[in-house]
Amino acid sequence: MACPVCRTKQIVEIGINLGDSAVTLHSCSKCETRWWERDGEPVEVTGVLSLAAGRR
Repeated sequence: MACPVCRTKQIVEIGINLGDSAVTLHSCSKCETRWWERDGEPVEVTGVLSLAAGRR
């Protein structure tokens, strides 16, 4: 996987499970771009927050 902005492959990935969804934060070590995926599909951070809020 490469950063969508600078194309480097120096990516940090942190995966968590929120309910029935696998959510992954990707963070570029070079340009600090961050993006999320839910079950392998792109998701906005607001969607991740909604999933986390639903766990209460």
